[in-house]
Amino acid sequence: MIDLSVVITTYNSSQYIDECLQALFKELNNLNTEIIIVDNNSTDETLEIIRNFIKSDSAQNVDIRLVTNDSNTGYAPANNKGVNLSSGEKILLLHPDVFIRENSIKTMIEYLDSESDVGMVAPQIQFPGGKIQASCRRFPNYWSVINESLGLTRLFSKNRFFNSWKMGDFDHNSLREVDQPMGACVMVKRKTIDKIGGMDEQFLMFFNDVDWCKRIKDAGWKIVFNPEAVVEHVLGGSVRQVRSSMILQSHIGFYRYFEKHFRTPRQRGVNQIMGLILFISALPRVILNSVISLIKVRSR
Repeated sequence: MIDLSVVITTYNSSQYIDECLQALFKELNNLNTEIIIVDNNSTDETLEIIRNFIKSDSAQNVDIRLVTNDSNTGYAPANNKGVNLSSGEKILLLHPDVFIRENSIKTMIEYLDSESDVGMVAPQIQFPGGKIQASCRRFPNYWSVINESLGLTRLFSKNRFFNSWKMGDFDHNSLREVDQPMGACVMVKRKTIDKIGGMDEQFLMFFNDVDWCKRIKDAGWKIVFNPEAVVEHVLGGSVRQVRSSMILQSHIGFYRYFEKHFRTPRQRGVNQIMGLILFISALPRVILNSVISLIKVRSR
């Protein structure tokens, strides 16, 4: 079996994909590796850059497959397609705006090999320049929606009571078990995916990773954050091109997560209230983003 399958989903990723691949290839060393790139109908130079990279000397001796979709299917369906085509003992899910740092792939592989009850490991994520990104979260609940909608998670960002969901009380500098790391870069065991399946495709863009992690932990696997592995991430680089749509998708994903995992009759009633709060809180964000985008267009 192949040691490692790397699955990358792209959509208009021309600004980042070459650097992503260059950094990745520096860390593959002597691993038996395959790379599967699923493109969601990019309209920029993404495909040309990928094809040129595949032909380059840097890509020799590694199996790279480029799969092109006829439309933008969303992240979860594209990611599942890549995973289903893969055959690695471990699978690295990597966003195109993430750049792997030295020895990080080796660190994640060795950690998964040493811990039989760990199904997923995630690295420390840094902004360009080295500042740590808060990349881990606890599973959300109703209190999370209220605090987020009222802006309390920002006002009391380090407080566990108000910002428990986003783990404001965690400095992201120590090895620990977590609920849900950011899906921009995670390594998963093949047998974990075989047991719980791929991402739920009702979550096209957001909360697919939250739901996936919930199912992984419900199946008895641990998820671990390991800061000895480090990657650089251009936060939002994959989605900011269609920001207003992404805001709506994130709030819809939040509601669908509750509908799937909070299923008692009483919870279903509360879910409807949370859905209304999520919809109302999304409107000012969408309007503000649209105004900012309009100002930028007119100032060109």
